[in-house]
Amino acid sequence: MRVEISDGVIWRDLGGDVVILNVETGVYFGLDGSGGQIWRELVEHGSIEKTFASLKQQFDAEPDELRRDLDALVDQLVEKRLVHLIAERKGRLR
Repeated sequence: MRVEISDGVIWRDLGGDVVILNVETGVYFGLDGSGGQIWRELVEHGSIEKTFASLKQQFDAEPDELRRDLDALVDQLVEKRLVHLIAERKGRLR
């Protein structure tokens, strides 16, 4: 799945912590530590699978636990309308 930041959402990295704000809804969300790193990876890669692969290289955690944490954070971000998910197409269109 691709992850895209929702319209009206701005974010800043403040000394390692991440602050996310949806200026249209007023929803504010703060992430520190590994949560902030997951956000930065989602923004950089735009893909849950690519983010997961990158995080596996960075954290000494069981893959199943890491995947649960990633999925839980993405679920929260979607619920708060800070990001939305887009299914990635398989193969190429001609």
